[in-house]
This record gives sequence, C-alpha cells and structure tokens, in this order.
Amino acid sequence: PGLLAEATDLLKLHGCDIRDAKVSTVDGSVKAKHVYHVQEKDSGKGLSPERLEELRAALEGLGEVDCVARAWPLYTRAEVAQHTSVEKGIWVSYKSGVYDITQFVVNHPGGKDKILLAAGKSIEPFWRIYQQHEGRGTAVGQLEKMRIGDLADPQPLPELGDDPYSADPNDRHPGLIFHNSKPCNAEVPSELIMDSWLTPNPVWFIRHHHPVPLIEGDKYRLKVEGGNVKELTLTLEDLKSRFMRREVTTTIQCGGNRRAELDKIEKTSGIPWGEGAISNAKWGGVYLREVLMHCAGLSLEGVEWGGIKHVVFHGMDDMQASIPIEKALSPFGDVLLAYDMNGETLPAEHGFPIRVITPGVVGVRNVKWVNRISLSSEEAEGPWQRGIAYKGFSPMQKDCTGCDVEKILSMQEMPVQSVIMYPKEGATTELDDIEVKGWAWSGGGRGIVRVDVSADGGKTWVTAELKEGADQNPYRAWAWTFFEAAVPVPEEMKGKEVTVLCRATDSSYGTQPEFAAPLWNLRGLNCNCWHRVTVKHVDT
Repeated sequence: PGLLAEATDLLKLHGCDIRDAKVSTVDGSVKAKHVYHVQEKDSGKGLSPERLEELRAALEGLGEVDCVARAWPLYTRAEVAQHTSVEKGIWVSYKSGVYDITQFVVNHPGGKDKILLAAGKSIEPFWRIYQQHEGRGTAVGQLEKMRIGDLADPQPLPELGDDPYSADPNDRHPGLIFHNSKPCNAEVPSELIMDSWLTPNPVWFIRHHHPVPLIEGDKYRLKVEGGNVKELTLTLEDLKSRFMRREVTTTIQCGGNRRAELDKIEKTSGIPWGEGAISNAKWGGVYLREVLMHCAGLSLEGVEWGGIKHVVFHGMDDMQASIPIEKALSPFGDVLLAYDMNGETLPAEHGFPIRVITPGVVGVRNVKWVNRISLSSEEAEGPWQRGIAYKGFSPMQKDCTGCDVEKILSMQEMPVQSVIMYPKEGATTELDDIEVKGWAWSGGGRGIVRVDVSADGGKTWVTAELKEGADQNPYRAWAWTFFEAAVPVPEEMKGKEVTVLCRATDSSYGTQPEFAAPLWNLRGLNCNCWHRVTVKHVDT
C-alpha cells in the first residue's frame, strides 16, 4: 500500500491523469505488480516517447519499471450508438476519438437535456452551432480527459451548407473585448464604460447563445398565450400604435460579470468575463402588464385562481427564460416590451424587433427577439432557467453529481455591485491623492446610497461623490450610478504599490463582501466582492 501511494503521488506530480490502476501478486514471489493507465492531465492525450522516458526515470527508484505507449482501443460507430444511457454509459464521438461523458452530463453548463441529444452520436454537428466549444479550447481539453478510445470507422461530415453565423452583424465595434465570435460574446473595456452614462449602442456588451435571427419587421408577430388569458397575436405596428409608449432606463448585467476573479481561485465553467459584461440604456416600448391586463384580459384574480406563477419569454433564437408573475404585473416593476434603444430602432444585435426588458434582474431574463409570451404555473424550460447555467451553488460543491438541479432557485435579482474603472490595474501615479472613478449598481431597483473607497486595505475609507444616476428613486433605481473619489496615498505606501478598493451600499443597506473566495461557485456567478485595483505610486 505504501508503494502504491508513492507511485500514485509521483505520477500526479509529473502531470499524469491516472485512468486505471491495478495491483497483483507475482506467482512464486513476494513481489507485487502495479499497472497504471495514464494520460496527460492537461490535454487528455497519450504520453510522448520523451514523457514516457521521463516517467521511467522518475519511477525507477521504486522498483523495476516498464513504460509502454499503447494505442487506444477501437470502437465502431455502431458500438458508440449503443451507449445512450447512464446504465450503459453515455458515449459520443468527436473527430477520430470516442469519449465517455456519463459523469459529465449532469455538470454540462448548457443543461443535461441538450447534451443528451448527442448521446451515441458525433458532437461535431452540435458544436457547429455552439462554436464557442472549439473557439475557446476549454471544452476540447475537457473532452480529451474523457477519451476512452479511437473511432474505427470515422464518417466524413456531410456538407452542412453555409456557416449559420454568416448573417450575423459584421459591423461590431472593434473596441469591444471579444471572448467569442460564434456566438458573439463581448464586453465593454473600462476605457469606454465611463464615457457616457447611457452606453452607446455600438459598444453595448453582447451576450448571445445562438446566431442572430434575421427578422423582417412587417412580418413579425408576437403571440400571447397560456393561463386563462385571451390568446392574441400582435404585430410590431400594433405594439407601437395601440399602446402608450413608455420609457425605462435600466442597466443590464450578465450573471457572470467578474467571473475571471473567481477563476483565479479555482476554474469555473463559463465565459471568463472581466468587469465589462454590463451596460446601460434608455429603452422605449410598451409595458408588459398593459399588454397582459388590458389586451389579453389577465386580472389579478385570474392569476390567483388560474395558478399562474411565471411569465415565459420565447426568443426566435430558440432561447427561453421566465420571470415571476409578481415582477411582470407590478405597477412599479417597469417590465417593458422594447422596440427602441437609446432613441434608435432596436438593433438586430440587441433583439429587434422586440426585446423584453426586466429591470433589476439578471441579464439572461432580458430575452431578445421575443415572439411568444406564455403564462404558466411552471418556470421556463431549458438550461438557462432549469439547468445549472444560472443557479447558485455552495463553494464546497464542485459538481452536480447527485444534485437535483431543478429544485435550486434560479437567479433573478442580483446583489449590490461596484467596480473601479479608473485608474486601471498597473497604472502609475505621481499624485498623493489617487483619482478614482467607477460605477455601482444593485438589482431589484435598490438604489446606491454610498460608495466607499480605500487605499489602505479597508482600515480607513473615503466616501465617494455619487454622480450620474444618483438622483433615481432609491426603491426604483434600475440604472447604475457613477462615482468619483480622491483617495490619499498613506505615507507608508508612497513610492510603493498601492491597492485601491471600493465597496457599495444599496438602499436595503446591503453591502459587498470583502473577499471572492467565499463567493466561489462552480458556475462563477454573482461575483460582487470588494473590487481591487493595484497601482504604482511614484514618490516625487
């Protein structure tokens, strides 16, 4: 047993992933034979001759060693097709490899149901749509760790026609920070965020799950159904002419904003957003509650006896999400069916012809390209509502094995947040007072009542001046608030690196936690710890 532990530790130390280990006795001897099947931990690939020699030298001190590279077992496509259940194992193929993804299915960020569509098949046609899997390389590396063999009879992919993303907008602003292009996911750099309280449309952050749908406004139809309402169909012109135009200014933030900070603690799953997966706009459109109550005939009494608990929004990109009926019908909830953005026709990139705007709620509930609204006793189906994608987990939970994910509450309102936009990380300053600028925001319409800034680790604080956005109703403050502060450099820190940090307090007197580690979760959501920027002070 001691030798087994020593060998295992050595293999792990040398970057090997142990796929199998067996110990047997040697006939007529007191010796034991240890057999390990290993692969590269980082890539999931087999070991090169050089790496085999490296392991041989490392293990020689433990006894007689023989390191051999063997080819993967061969499986036919017919054999792969038989593995579509947990009982038999869930296998997929990718290029020339065969992979057992049984243990991964429950942890798939896109949801179990979606990945099971590929069970027993090649995943390449699916990754053609979800091109971020190959674009970032993370998924490919993760898949390689689940490899169990080679495909004996790989089939050439059929001609799949044009790239499904070929019709996406081709004039995206080059100043954005692109994490993916297919589908497009891009954040706003810090240099641009503070230029305008209303984020200009061309530099609004982009979060897509699929190709951007091409929709002709005069052919667009919005269907309202479900519950006990009168089913109706509305055109874009109906929405513009039959209802009073309303305007709502609101900030939308992705649930994974600042995920990169959690990744430094331990890798999460998702786009490694910095601080720019957030933007602010003035939206024009019609109130959802007015469509539901005055046109579809929904009443508060009908909600009660009809058991209606959720409003589900269906996007034309095959994405759906829902909000509680209480939010949808509140006269102070300001949920909007928007057709204008910052005084312009809603761009295709951001949901033309209609996007639902749900102020104070996580970005994914602001569904783009909405063509159907359903009243339901159940929340929306799919990975963005019922899967792990927008669920909060304990820092101790590293995967979803044995967890009933659907019973975990889906994200809606988000916690208080503030971020320093200026100075940038690594900047140099000669001033004894550091000029700090940033933004603060809280979900649920909770206004920002104070932002504190410190340059000595939080021993002392300077209360920032609240700028644009500070005059909002503190209980209906949907948009962010800009702040500025002049923070003295402590005497003992002059000529050294200084870490500037900020924390916001909202109208419920909730404030940001100090550290990221207690916030860590496997999806990397709701990172709202004190934001820190380290600068170099030059003592003149």
